[in-house]
Amino acid sequence: MTASLLTTMVERLRVTPRAPLYTFLDRRGAEADSADYEDVVRRAAGTADLLQAAGVSRGDRVLLIFPPDDGLDFVAGFFGCVLLGAIAVPVASPDPRHLDRELPKLRHVARDSGARFALTHAKYRALATVTSVTNRLRGRAGWPKLTWLVSNRAKRADPATAAETLARAAERFGPDDIVYLQYTSGSTSAPKGVVLRHRNLVHNLELIARNTRVDSASVLVGWVPLFHDMGLAGGILNAMYTGARCVAFSPLTFLAAPRLWLEAIDRYRGTHIAGPNFGYEYVLRGLSDGDAFDLSSLRATLQGGEPMLASTMDRVEAALAPMRFDPASFCNVYGMAEAVLFVSAQVGKRPTLLRGDRAVLDRDGVIVPPAADAPAVTLVGSGVPDAELGVTVVAVDPATHLAQPPHVVGELWVSSPSVSTGYWGRTDEENAAVFAARLATGDERRFLRTGDLGVVGDDGEVFVCGRLKDLIIVGGRNIHPQDLEAAVVAADPILRPGNAVAFGVQVDGVERVVVAAELRKKALAGTEPVPVDRAAAAIRAAVAAHCGVQCHEVLLLRADSLPKTTSGKLRRGECKELWTSGSLQPLAEKEKPRAEVQGSGAEYVIRLLQADLAALLQYPGEVPVDVSLRDLGLDSLGTMDLAARVEDRTGAVVPPSEVTDGATLRDLATLVVRQFAQSPAEPSERPAAPDPGEIPFSAAQTQALQLGQWNWWNRAVMLDVHRRLTPERLHRAAYALVARHDALRLRFRRDEGRFTQRYGDVEGSFAVETTTEPSLDDQHRRLSVEHGPVLRLLLIETGDRQKLFITVNHLVMDAATLGILVDDLDRLCQQDERGERLHIARTSAPFAAFTRWMNDFARGAAIADLDFWHRQLDAAGTHEAVTMKDLTSAHQHLGPDETRALRGITTNGRRAPVATTLLAALVRTAQRQWDGDRLAVKLSSSGRQSAVHGLDVSRTVGDLHCTFPLAFDDSSTQSPAETLTAVSRRLAEVPSAGMSFDPLRYLGYADVSAAAPMLWFNFQGEVPTRSRSGLFSLRADDLGDMWDPEGGVKQPPLYVECSVVEGTTRVDWYYSPRHLGWSGGEIDEWMARFGDELRQCRT
Repeated sequence: MTASLLTTMVERLRVTPRAPLYTFLDRRGAEADSADYEDVVRRAAGTADLLQAAGVSRGDRVLLIFPPDDGLDFVAGFFGCVLLGAIAVPVASPDPRHLDRELPKLRHVARDSGARFALTHAKYRALATVTSVTNRLRGRAGWPKLTWLVSNRAKRADPATAAETLARAAERFGPDDIVYLQYTSGSTSAPKGVVLRHRNLVHNLELIARNTRVDSASVLVGWVPLFHDMGLAGGILNAMYTGARCVAFSPLTFLAAPRLWLEAIDRYRGTHIAGPNFGYEYVLRGLSDGDAFDLSSLRATLQGGEPMLASTMDRVEAALAPMRFDPASFCNVYGMAEAVLFVSAQVGKRPTLLRGDRAVLDRDGVIVPPAADAPAVTLVGSGVPDAELGVTVVAVDPATHLAQPPHVVGELWVSSPSVSTGYWGRTDEENAAVFAARLATGDERRFLRTGDLGVVGDDGEVFVCGRLKDLIIVGGRNIHPQDLEAAVVAADPILRPGNAVAFGVQVDGVERVVVAAELRKKALAGTEPVPVDRAAAAIRAAVAAHCGVQCHEVLLLRADSLPKTTSGKLRRGECKELWTSGSLQPLAEKEKPRAEVQGSGAEYVIRLLQADLAALLQYPGEVPVDVSLRDLGLDSLGTMDLAARVEDRTGAVVPPSEVTDGATLRDLATLVVRQFAQSPAEPSERPAAPDPGEIPFSAAQTQALQLGQWNWWNRAVMLDVHRRLTPERLHRAAYALVARHDALRLRFRRDEGRFTQRYGDVEGSFAVETTTEPSLDDQHRRLSVEHGPVLRLLLIETGDRQKLFITVNHLVMDAATLGILVDDLDRLCQQDERGERLHIARTSAPFAAFTRWMNDFARGAAIADLDFWHRQLDAAGTHEAVTMKDLTSAHQHLGPDETRALRGITTNGRRAPVATTLLAALVRTAQRQWDGDRLAVKLSSSGRQSAVHGLDVSRTVGDLHCTFPLAFDDSSTQSPAETLTAVSRRLAEVPSAGMSFDPLRYLGYADVSAAAPMLWFNFQGEVPTRSRSGLFSLRADDLGDMWDPEGGVKQPPLYVECSVVEGTTRVDWYYSPRHLGWSGGEIDEWMARFGDELRQCRT
């Protein structure tokens, strides 16, 4: 290791001055700024000159206050401080919309650090000046008194001067010199500045490089703010130390367009990414049908800042598996700012999962295997600390200071050269208590007391399981309940001072905030109604204003309801236990008047928005329609989520400026209704009231039944089995599989022309058989949607090898379902092999929840899209019904080189999804082959876009698939690039992600034209060839006769299905010569032209 970061910079500048170092992307994903090593040093030297001219000298603290999109200015400012020997103090730039909340934190950091200077961008400085004047006029506290310097006044030094400045700094400053103060994250009013020296920094960067395998060939792609330890040490400084390339963009951009993260990984061949757990959950929301990013370059998918959830890993793996994502790249990092960033992690295999009996853990503080059917807790491992670099983590009894045995919970103590000497401005005694703790055994090492609770495994692996104190962590933020409680009791005059508690709870695997507050006795003793709704809303608003998060629940209690010690101190832990058990009883809620609304359309939209917001906020009762979103407790992330729901569910274009935190639900409803003059149509014929036991049909199911697709209409797969299965194990796994997925238990009836579906029993829903001479046709015909089974598994013995044939009736599944079933079956078989309880955690909504939503959607919000769909169908004609026996097929393949070229095609400066490029080529082909102008194409939607329906159906089994028509203008005068741009634009205009057309047409709530396109394009994405752990792999065997040849098919006369399998693009053409009037070689002409159009798109 080098003596300081500066000596590393000298070497990098000497050896690779022109190597790309930093690239910053704008909101559209285009490169906004970039710099190589020489450029960074030149900018830093110029900034050092600016600082020195302003009177900054060695040891002075300089606040770096840059908006999130000023990446390279921040970098130049940071390294400028390093060259001068000044101490950089990175801080968040206060949000101009919330200065009342943000400025106190900045004033505290300025006061605590003793900083006299602040470096920022000219535009941000102008904003600070304006708001300072405004605050003085209003009598409010303003910005801290600082000497403000603007970074754009710095001039780049010439190369020789910059190199000389760097060399002098490397000679002048050594391992014990302070580089920067990293203020602890969180919403507390008193964050503390961690003192980080060159020796701490260099050791931690070496630790990161060794343990996460970062080198000069690595590409780091991230969005975490640069003032945060993960963005600064894990991104900017990591790249400078290792020679890796760092590609970064603003966190605000990530929140607005999370898929940009995946796009940047694909474009720059990213090898390392890092973010908190919620970031990985959020990126799944941004996925769209047709996304086919190549994520095979990833070597490390790092998570830090909050506990990693096994369920999140499962969801990310399932969603990104078609994009060649390697789950072995997952890496759960244990770290903290007090140790620069990194303590321990393990790259190269999926994190270790440690399962324990929750009751025993809560009671005894010990991890033991869970009893059968007992509640279990799963801890995600953070690897074994790197002893060769002097890192040790010990679980310690906080009372005795003795190390705990393996798997016994204790406070985690860390010994590492990365650990700071203490917090800035604190006494030696105060810092020694935290940063230089000693074990009772006489060990001479100094330890950092982290305040985290965890266990250490037999091999030394670290598992974090909680926090010693009452700290709440939400979305990576540390929230101290004491500070939050003070803000709560001040929110409304009927609240009892000093009698409120805030605590964190796990809700669906995510930490959320619950507040319980007592009311004044006088407020309850009066004759007037108690304004509990007002108080609850005030508490939500206070929490959102104080720390920017939403309350999961607010409980208003009678006086003396909260548990206290004999000295009157609140017992937060006991209060949380009472809430968990349901024993914390709030006041009975009064009946509230319903909001007045005008017009049936406005009323429907308001009800829709109220339901969405109630779900987001866990709001009790009816959400007020004339209260601002901020006062309702909606944070910035929730506001973006609500805006996406409004746009995706109604099709109304909702500009971000319209969904400010000052907007109300009525404002949003008015915006939506104005865009759609047509009010929801009254259906001409209402269906009979359903039987309570009936499950509504999805649109795809309804269409299939109308076409006569009944028993003999299946989906199937043949798999190689790579570890021997017994029929008994397969049966047990299949039973658990059917028990987990409700759609596999469905039974169908035909009564006097009316179809219904209800649930049947588990055992009768599937069948398992073994054979050596299979008759696959027989397996297909032995499925029964009326009586069961709807799923058959045939274990085929061929000598010492095994194959598994699975066939499922298509009424209970779609194309995405098959992969889910195979992965879940893999997991269940493994659990059985290890002797564990067979269980698949519910991470997705039941199929019945989706179908109920779809039927509500069809008779409500979907109607707003009706005019759009009629315009698309104007370009379509009609054709006779197509049956299975009419169809023939042809196939073509694009090899790995051609597929890679497809991935590299761009439009408007951004990489075009493979699906979009294939569709553009097909549109050009069809319009030229048919000599047509405007062309309508039938397209597919997976139905799994949670932004539309608010449901997580990423792992839901059932027929969720939707289709929709889309018309494309004449491309005869366009270049291939222009057509690609036009197709991209048309896809972006599709309302409700295309999910409203089929419900409107097939569920009977609206009159939809009978016109239909002649051409259907369906992109299946990346098709995985192996199951989750490799137990099964796909075989390209004949699957028998899966379909009744007399049955009608959903497809038009020409159907083109594309998929990417192991780097090769497969294009399957299914067509009816009779309907198309083809006599022989036409399909060859189509395929040849399609190939030509693709080649032109690539040039």
